[in-house]
Amino acid sequence: MSQQNIEVARAAVAAWNAGDMERLRELYDPDATMHYKGSSDWLESGPYLGRDAIMRQFRWLRDTWDRDALRIVGDVLAAGDRVVVQATWEVAGLGPGGDLEMAWVYTVRDGLIVRADFFRHHAEALEAVGLAE
Repeated sequence: MSQQNIEVARAAVAAWNAGDMERLRELYDPDATMHYKGSSDWLESGPYLGRDAIMRQFRWLRDTWDRDALRIVGDVLAAGDRVVVQATWEVAGLGPGGDLEMAWVYTVRDGLIVRADFFRHHAEALEAVGLAE
C-alpha cells in the first residue's frame, strides 16, 4: 500500500507539471480537504473543502504565473496512509519569479488523495506524520 500511495503522490506532481489539471483532479477524492499549515504567511491558507474547491485554488495558483514546475527533492516518504513530498516550486512570469521550497503530506485512501496539508518546511511535514528528523 505504501508504494501505491507514493505512486499517487508522484502522479499528482507529474500531472501538475504536465498541466494536466483533469488528471490531477481525478487523483483527489470528491470530499478531499486541503490546508496550508505551519507558517502563518501563506496567502490563502484554506481550508479548501472538496475537490472542486481544491481545483479552484490550483487554477488560481497556475494563473498567477506564466510558467511553473514542481521539482521533487529527495525521497518521497510513506508513513501508513500518508505520504511526505519535499519539493521546490519553480515559478516565473508575472512579477518576480523564484523558487519556493515546500513540503506536503498527502493522506491517500483507495488510491485517491483525501487530504493534502502543505508546509513551508520539510521538518514540519515530517513531524506531522511522526517522522521528525
